[in-house]
Amino acid sequence: MSRRAFTLVELLVVIAIIGVLVALLLPAVQAAREAGRRSQCQNQIRQLALAAHNFHDTRGAFPPGVYQFSFVTAPRFRGISLFVELLPYIEQNSLGERWDRADPLTNTLGGANSRTAKKLSLLICPSDVILANPIDTGSGRWYGLTSYGGNGGSRSYDPQFASNDGVFFVIGPGSQTAPNAGPVKMADVLDGLSNPALFGERCHFDPNHDSFAANVTAPSGQFVNALGAMGWWAPSGGRLAAGDVTLSAYAPINFRTPRPFALGGTMSPPATDYNSYLYYNDRKVCAFSSLHPGGANFALGDGSTRFIAQTISQVNLLRLCIRNDGQAGQVD
Repeated sequence: MSRRAFTLVELLVVIAIIGVLVALLLPAVQAAREAGRRSQCQNQIRQLALAAHNFHDTRGAFPPGVYQFSFVTAPRFRGISLFVELLPYIEQNSLGERWDRADPLTNTLGGANSRTAKKLSLLICPSDVILANPIDTGSGRWYGLTSYGGNGGSRSYDPQFASNDGVFFVIGPGSQTAPNAGPVKMADVLDGLSNPALFGERCHFDPNHDSFAANVTAPSGQFVNALGAMGWWAPSGGRLAAGDVTLSAYAPINFRTPRPFALGGTMSPPATDYNSYLYYNDRKVCAFSSLHPGGANFALGDGSTRFIAQTISQVNLLRLCIRNDGQAGQVD
């Protein structure tokens, strides 16, 4: 008896059909995975909001963005961040009890095993792209990263220009804008707790920004930080610590550097060196951002969470971030 086998054409047709089905299925699978990551991120940012509320119940105010000391010896600026203050309220009480508050720089002792190098899973969005955590700053000090930042209001960075109209900002003797200010209380949130944000997301992915970080340096030796080297949850020293733990409405949600360094001269305004790139750098450091398609997760003052689209108007983003302007923004 003769047996009929598949012809080459038939096999190719079957393979093509399978390929089409896989191509149709993969986006659905990826979308389902991203939906799960976004949900996990919302849960984490909600836990941060609840931790801030518990801190307020205990201490009578929210933690400052950074409480900054001013030392005689270098580095002159040393501080304690809002995430350090929240450690006992996010199941990290042991780490919080061991924290040196008199001289925060000593928390970096031990390199990759130091207190500042601790990797806290609650502070990392599962969709964020972080190549190394903790990071080595090159000075023997290691820092763990976070994908979240406290709401710093209309502008959080550079700290010498901070608006201090959000919920978290720099206070203490080392603060350049509010050395005599106190931490924010619920009573200071004049817009009602359902309106201002407490926390939002920070994304560590922007290749165009990183191309500038690799190519521009000021004559004084200052440089632009790559995104993978920003967002320390426990910055222990330095004037610019607010840029690691706070974000603001100074730039739209998911702001990206428009073009790479090689095409910087074609941007508006042009950016060809360190000084001209600061216009974009400051916005990038301030911007709430994520790798969730179309927007970012936020925790509001009442503890609720919202996914806010990147198409939100700048007027409403400001209303979302400023605690005391008497304006309630539309976030949908």
